[in-house]
Amino acid sequence: MSAALLMVGGLAVCSGLIDLLGSGSDSPTLLITGSGMGLLGSLLLGRVRGPGRTRPVDIIVATTLTLTLGILLVAGLYLMTGATQRPDDALFEATTGITTTAMSVLDPAGLGYGLRFLRAGSQWLGGFAALLVGIVILPFFGFGGEFADRSRSGGYRPLAPDEASATRNILRLYVPGTGLIWGGYTLAGKSWFDGLLLAMSTVSTGGFTSGADEFADPSVQWVAIGGMLLAGSSMVTFWHLFVGRGGLHRQTGLSMYLGLNAAGVLLLVLWSTGVDLAAARRLLFVVAASVSTTGFPMDVPSEWSTAAPVLLLLLVSVGAMSGSAGGGLQIRQHRALMKMALREMARQLHPRAVLKVRLDRRVAGEDTLRQIVVLQFLFVAVTFSTAFVVAVFGLDLAASISAAVHATATAGPVRGLDGVMVDPTEWPRSVRLALLPAMVFGRLSIYPAVVAVASLLSLLRDKARVSRRYRAHRHGGSL
Repeated sequence: MSAALLMVGGLAVCSGLIDLLGSGSDSPTLLITGSGMGLLGSLLLGRVRGPGRTRPVDIIVATTLTLTLGILLVAGLYLMTGATQRPDDALFEATTGITTTAMSVLDPAGLGYGLRFLRAGSQWLGGFAALLVGIVILPFFGFGGEFADRSRSGGYRPLAPDEASATRNILRLYVPGTGLIWGGYTLAGKSWFDGLLLAMSTVSTGGFTSGADEFADPSVQWVAIGGMLLAGSSMVTFWHLFVGRGGLHRQTGLSMYLGLNAAGVLLLVLWSTGVDLAAARRLLFVVAASVSTTGFPMDVPSEWSTAAPVLLLLLVSVGAMSGSAGGGLQIRQHRALMKMALREMARQLHPRAVLKVRLDRRVAGEDTLRQIVVLQFLFVAVTFSTAFVVAVFGLDLAASISAAVHATATAGPVRGLDGVMVDPTEWPRSVRLALLPAMVFGRLSIYPAVVAVASLLSLLRDKARVSRRYRAHRHGGSL
């Protein structure tokens, strides 16, 4: 509660100050509400006493509840400022912001400086939260601990020697990265404010824009392409390059990530007709937006084949690199699944062979491999259950699957089979609400959200048992 109140409260105060540069009509509401949230968060933080022993499940559940409460607080800000009058629209907008999903039901042209900054800032915080989950929460308290960058051998300064240092190091890369992309947009001709909003959307893979013509300038497109490729790359890889531990030729995951982008562009070029340099640049933009799950909008050549939207859907489901702000199942999990499949086929030929799965020059533990298989099952289960519910509420089969994949991968925009982007405001409200759990599950990399739900169900079950035993005891006593 303290973390959610302090973060959203600070964002609201910053948005209120930014709003003074424009009309300033939302400044009083944002400043007063944000100050109240910050004060309440500070008071609660002062009353927090750390337990003597913290279980990993407690950290995972707390992370899930922090994200959920943050969504509710941002939704309340939208309602209080009059950005929307409907609670379901406010909840949808807040969820897509914090989960960095490139869907929106608000018209940016009708928002002031403060609300536009609030929308971009919410996804910036969501991107930072995704980095904490992928680099700090899961390796230290969930699974994949052998891939955490902790070793100090040879005088190397690791990214994540402990939880506090990992958080500081992530900020040392995340904040300057935002400033670097902001400077690129400014040099490309954007105003300082529009460039800032685009930079926050790019580095967080959030995909929110202030209008349909944001990327009309080719130079802006190139900055966005570079920013999306960086945002979808592993922060551990950047740290290795920063401290000089390994060159680009030693980064297998990065090579696969860039190769996936290159293969996607090549296939789209082959499937399109009349492709010139401008069209090729747009196709690169679309592929980078899909693989990084940023979801910036871009029109595509009308001569697309039917297979092109299916390819983009596959790229979205694969997602970015592990340890990035991007969503999807992510490349390291796919690499592990592929190597596990090859290992099982090799075992059929050599039953007694001891075969290990190596990723990034490290041996993956059997517990981690089992959890990756479970994660794959959960990703597919969440996607198809969401698609089923969405189809029941009125979307056709292709649109239902596409919407479910984009929601679970926290990506966008949703495209039809003809490549045309779909406007979420055209969907029934029940469809939009059905997508919200998938967005939250996807932003938390599935695993923490499932653990939190299981813990809640276990708590309710235990309380129900105690209640039944108490009633049975009273009933027996009265007899």
